Amino acid sequence: MKILSRPMASSLNLIWIVFALGIVFYAFMAMEAGKHILPSNFDESHIAMLDNVEAKSNAGAPYAEVAAEARQAYPYWNNFMAGITGTYFGFGSNGTTDPTRYYASMPDLQKSVLSVHMFLGGACIILGIFQFWPAFRRNYRKAHRTIGGAYILAVYTMIFASVYQLLHAGVENTFQGFTFYIQLWFLVISTLITQTLAIYFIRKRNFALHLGFQVYTFVAFINAPIQRLDWIIFGSIYPHLTQGEVNNLVNILTFWQSLLIGYLIFAWNRASSPVRPRPIAITPPGRPLATSVTFLATIGVITAVAQYLAFPGLGSWIVANTIVPASTLAADSALFDGQTLQNIIFTTALCIAIISGVWLMIRDEKSSLARNAFYVSSVLAGAFQIVWGLRLGEPSMAVTSGGGFYLVSGTSMIAFPMIALLFQNLGRENLWREVMVFASNFAFAPVLLLWMHALWYALDVIPQHYLDVGHGYILAAGGAILGPTFTGFFCLFNSRETRSRAIS
Repeated sequence: MKILSRPMASSLNLIWIVFALGIVFYAFMAMEAGKHILPSNFDESHIAMLDNVEAKSNAGAPYAEVAAEARQAYPYWNNFMAGITGTYFGFGSNGTTDPTRYYASMPDLQKSVLSVHMFLGGACIILGIFQFWPAFRRNYRKAHRTIGGAYILAVYTMIFASVYQLLHAGVENTFQGFTFYIQLWFLVISTLITQTLAIYFIRKRNFALHLGFQVYTFVAFINAPIQRLDWIIFGSIYPHLTQGEVNNLVNILTFWQSLLIGYLIFAWNRASSPVRPRPIAITPPGRPLATSVTFLATIGVITAVAQYLAFPGLGSWIVANTIVPASTLAADSALFDGQTLQNIIFTTALCIAIISGVWLMIRDEKSSLARNAFYVSSVLAGAFQIVWGLRLGEPSMAVTSGGGFYLVSGTSMIAFPMIALLFQNLGRENLWREVMVFASNFAFAPVLLLWMHALWYALDVIPQHYLDVGHGYILAAGGAILGPTFTGFFCLFNSRETRSRAIS
């Protein structure tokens, strides 16, 4: 396949337009929110309105009853969400009323800086729609470069506005506190690094790496609309939960979703580029990499046996029971207590998935035995996790993220191997290997859950108040999902399929 066919290109353009309309809608709402908090728009009476709307919403008042005050005191986005999910979720306690109240109390300079941040966030989303649209990049090179310059300037300005806000707001005034504060710093720092790398590689004329790192910055921006969409979806499914409780689940989902969207954006731009006339050179992994991955797989297998068979349940491990609420540990332990056969089958499947996945990646990717063993074992281990996720159920203050981790991990351990199998059957070996990076990395997700708990236990930086409400578990589970997704995403930039294309 040298380039996308015309019907396929037209279909993808249509999908992009629909996607663009959705995120542009959010972009304008973000800009309106930035306008709302400007010092010139501050009204002292809004503080009392926020308190009144929150109190009525806690009692389950219909939106029509609070609409008059809510439209004055809250940005349009909050009203839009509450109109769909209901006021208990949209305006009630343990939700976005807290940050809205804080924004109203900020000094004028801080309000102005946060307003700039919100406005530029919306602007970057709108500019990104054109920058990562293959037809636009290909046909309007000068405009692409001009918009790119404006995009880069907006990115850096927004980053510094974010740093200013985070330093002045602190953990205590950030929505949901420690977890979201850490996530925001991660986004700020990673966006700063990747934007700088994108500039470096365009100067080196390495268009693939430039595109990849630039796509990551766009991923960072679309985190916001994806998060809001998740709030609306899960707020509609669980209107009896607070927004904070639902966000315990959303914190695990959003970056996984955004990175996968970023993967599709990069792959679309790549597929719109011609194939290089000469086949690429395929070299085996170097000895240091092979040795490191083999060591990691060995530790992974040992951890899997210990974590799911010898001492099943997070509550059996001091690194978890020290930083995770007792109710969350009890719910997790109930999945494994008295389930010896289940634990044996799952542990065996997980170990086979880890071993066969690593074998395919660094030893012999052509092995039919290893491929089939990986497909079967990964799907089986994924199915167990989906069942566990459904058993844990909805997020809450009692079970933190509910079944979120196991559902995402299980879905990934099924979906990526099946996509790899599809590419294998289509004879697309480059794409098979690219997807297998995701698949083989997600075989580590169940053991990464324990490793991430050990990391946060060792760091000992989470305040006790936030440990008591589950932030240790959320950060560990989020890290266990982010690690495999992050690795797969960044390996994409220099994959065989990418190197086989003349990206420009």
